[in-house]
Amino acid sequence: MRIIFFIFFIFYFTVANSQEALLASIEKIETKPLSEKSVELANEVLELSKADNNHSLSAQAHTLLGKLTKESGDINQSIYHFSQASSIYKFIGNIKQQLKSSINEVKVLFKAKRYDDAYKLIGEILPLSQQYSDELLTAQILIIKGDGFYQQKYFNDAIAQFTNSLQYLSKSTKEIQHKRAEAYKKLAESYKRLKDRENTALFYKKALSIYENQHNNKLIARTLNTLAEAERHLGNYVISLDYSMRSLEHHEQLNDPLGYAKASMGAGIIYRHIGRYEKSLKYTHKAYLYYKKMNNSNGIAKASNQTGLIYTRLKQFDYAKTFYQRTINLPVDEVESKELATALREMAVINLNTGDYDLAMIMAKKAHNIYKADNDKLKSSLTARITGNIYRAQNNNINATRYYRESLSIAHEIGSELYQIKAETTLGSILIDENVDEAVELLKTALKLSIKINTKELTLYVYRELRKAEKHRGNVAQSLDYAEKEIALSRVIQQEEQDNGFILEKAKLHSHKLEMELELLREKNELDQLALTKKNSEVEIAEKTRLISELKLVKNRYASIALVALLATCVIVAIFIYRKFIDSTKRNRELGYLAARDPLTNCYNRRVLFDFMDRDFLSLKELGEYSIILADIDHFKTVNDTHGHIAGDTVLISVAAILQNNINESDIVARFGGEEFCIILPGSTKDQAASIAESIRQELESTSFDNTAITCSFGVSSIEFNAKTPTELIEQADLALFKSKSSGRNRVTVWQKKLEQD
Repeated sequence: MRIIFFIFFIFYFTVANSQEALLASIEKIETKPLSEKSVELANEVLELSKADNNHSLSAQAHTLLGKLTKESGDINQSIYHFSQASSIYKFIGNIKQQLKSSINEVKVLFKAKRYDDAYKLIGEILPLSQQYSDELLTAQILIIKGDGFYQQKYFNDAIAQFTNSLQYLSKSTKEIQHKRAEAYKKLAESYKRLKDRENTALFYKKALSIYENQHNNKLIARTLNTLAEAERHLGNYVISLDYSMRSLEHHEQLNDPLGYAKASMGAGIIYRHIGRYEKSLKYTHKAYLYYKKMNNSNGIAKASNQTGLIYTRLKQFDYAKTFYQRTINLPVDEVESKELATALREMAVINLNTGDYDLAMIMAKKAHNIYKADNDKLKSSLTARITGNIYRAQNNNINATRYYRESLSIAHEIGSELYQIKAETTLGSILIDENVDEAVELLKTALKLSIKINTKELTLYVYRELRKAEKHRGNVAQSLDYAEKEIALSRVIQQEEQDNGFILEKAKLHSHKLEMELELLREKNELDQLALTKKNSEVEIAEKTRLISELKLVKNRYASIALVALLATCVIVAIFIYRKFIDSTKRNRELGYLAARDPLTNCYNRRVLFDFMDRDFLSLKELGEYSIILADIDHFKTVNDTHGHIAGDTVLISVAAILQNNINESDIVARFGGEEFCIILPGSTKDQAASIAESIRQELESTSFDNTAITCSFGVSSIEFNAKTPTELIEQADLALFKSKSSGRNRVTVWQKKLEQD
């Protein structure tokens, strides 16, 4: 309504022949919200300005109409109006406004994918901006030209334009520095597309520095998250985790739920890479809940896929399939095709490994068709190879060979040396029995490429297949040579895995330390983020200094070669034992976490609930205040029957999240069974427990679960009622819950003695 008000305001002043008021009013018009009436009234203003021979006002009206029609999707009209505005400004000699109108026209031309027309117009206005000596406008034109190249996936050309723009953005004004940061981010994004990880991180850091100087917290938070991703791709997990935690800290202070969800997702991915799966699940689940709250289907798909990857890492394939299936069941028009294809692809691999070849084939071909439709050649090469693997498992070598050749052809087309190696190796492997000469030729090409790009695991695989091929040829000497190389490389890989293991352990230790420090910072609220970064750096430098000093002492103390050799042997043995211990501890911790949690809701399971209560009841006299709540979702079967089990799962997840958000850290939520939950409240009286239950009941009642009304019934009991065992306490709460159910549901009942008589 605001735009209509302003246009009527303009019309009024036009009738009054007040040119100054007319100009002032048209500048106040906002392009949102839009309506046909808005465009109609803006056209009336244009006609009035023409009748009055007011060129400046006509140009402004054309600019406004350009924005209105762009927002409404009428691209051709938008281009026309911006072009007219530019021509009028040129006629009256207002070069700055002429350039701005032309820049708007270029943006719309790129939106319409009329690249030749856009580049032609840029060729006309760029010299004019340089002649006019407006450095900001010149930089803006170069950046927009880079945007066009980026849109066309000409990333090196885009980089050239973004880099060129920097020479015009050297002044220290806030506006120019903000535009410089924008250019840095676009450079980082372009290098990211080229998989140049070092430059990606470099330019994100440059952008971050400017945003920090300008105290732009929202852009700081988002840039920290993208920088964390860049450092993760470089394998710098400690640095990556620092950036990720800082991003989350900033997002907690901002009203930016989408940014917080993305940052949580990023943290989850980092924790997955360093093997802290329980933390990875925690942050990924947080992201899922945020996306669910925003009804962001694509975000839900991303979080579900990431959860699936975590369970795949843990070899919990049934759980992994549950989360991939959640992505597959989402509305197709609300999910990015690449997310759907990821879920289908991973399901295909799991089904292949578990021997369900028919289902694996269906999933793989669906993913393959999506990638082909999206013209994602890299992923098409991958799914062609997966499809070949499935055919090979079915002993259908003809179709397997066909898909391996397709995978190799695509890899050659896009110049992916990594995928060439993988396709050549699988194709060479299957051809050993059919055409050993071609097999050896393919494998030798793969060997040369794998050595070139230093992929030792793939080189090892190629050595193994070459050994088999030469043996098949009867060339025993050559086969033995490859066998020796295979053994030698295996030792190198084993050593590198040990070294990488120490890097991961360092990252894990750092993550523990970081979490403790961040918790202290939250409590004290005295130190800013720079102090945290400085402290981490000082600790790291001090640690390195200590290690150097220790090494010097060792060198001086053990001058004898024999003693050094003995020490080295002891260290190796200790490392081996330590690694075995760490691996065992880590695996036990992961399995313990999974065994304790309900995978759907992330609450504790029934077994752990009784473990907690049994432990608490060991010291019954010292227990003090102690209450429990049983919560049961009303009419849950109707939800499943009406909306399906996926909707039912979503309701369970959302209800669990609300329960967990309404309790203290010392309290515990467990899934008791089906749609029933149990909350343990140590230190709470029956009245406090009833108050908590009522608060939860009201929140659930006022929350919409995908347009489905959900309520819960609650039963409360307390140690005040003299229960002697966990079972007795739960039975009391269950009687109270039954009373709530039989009294009409959606209510809280506290246990009383007379309930036993009823």
